[in-house]
Amino acid sequence: MNNKFFKYAGYAITFIAFIFIVKAFMSMKIDVKYIKSPISAIVLGVLLSIGYVAIVYISSYAWKTTLEFINKGKIPFHEILTVYSKSNIGKYVPGNVMQFAGRNILAGKLGFKQLDITFCSIIEIGMLLATDCILSLIFAMKSFKSILKDVFYKIHPSMLYGIVIVVIIIVTVVIWLLITKSTIIKNYKHFFTKGFLVLLCKLFCIYSITLIIPGIFLVLILQLVLGASISLPISLIIISGYTISWVLGFVVPGAPGGIGIRESIMLLMLGPIFTNNIILLAAILLRITSTVGDILAFLLSPYAFIDKS
Repeated sequence: MNNKFFKYAGYAITFIAFIFIVKAFMSMKIDVKYIKSPISAIVLGVLLSIGYVAIVYISSYAWKTTLEFINKGKIPFHEILTVYSKSNIGKYVPGNVMQFAGRNILAGKLGFKQLDITFCSIIEIGMLLATDCILSLIFAMKSFKSILKDVFYKIHPSMLYGIVIVVIIIVTVVIWLLITKSTIIKNYKHFFTKGFLVLLCKLFCIYSITLIIPGIFLVLILQLVLGASISLPISLIIISGYTISWVLGFVVPGAPGGIGIRESIMLLMLGPIFTNNIILLAAILLRITSTVGDILAFLLSPYAFIDKS
């Protein structure tokens, strides 16, 4: 009975996500007059979509590394890749929480403990935020403070409220579990060892790759497709702006796949450097390649359409 529930719930999440992906594509209005070479745009788009498939695989490996530490045992990569790539499609369902719900459903089908999966997601969110802040300070230390100040004053209040709510919920759940469940401290005491610090260092390195590479993709789109002249310092600011917009879109509930949130943050951060039309077009082109990459990763994942139960 449980296996059937997990199977059909997973199918439902995936189906609903694809509906919203199609709707998101149909709502995008692209002003192609800024594209210098349509052929170059298509070729680069295909290559970047393949690059996004690799990013999903790398992110899956990070999730596998975390879950193995929590679960205290080795896990076949193909199982994790199947769960991660399928649930990754769930982020396009409004509310931006179905990605995590999908993980719990799909991973639960494979026999993983729900609490292990929840801790895994909490660590992922925390490390993405920490990695993003560190990278932004490294790449654009002089601009980072002024950029954040500008974003803070211009950002829509609902985004800030969303971030605060997410943080409060996570902290509350963790504290409640530690207080009410005495067995948790015993079962997860390895969180307080040197091994956990090693895990965090590994995750920092992995998430740095998954954040920096798409930032480079944005630089390539601006330079090769839209003809923008970009120096190395500007490239670092662009990458920093992308990482901040991506992480905020990842953690803030309310938008499918962070659609609208990431683009708004990019406009705020990169507005002083480029025109709004150029930034918005680059953000939309990047959004298209990332969405295609997510779909390809799902289609290429082991047992994407096969139920092995």
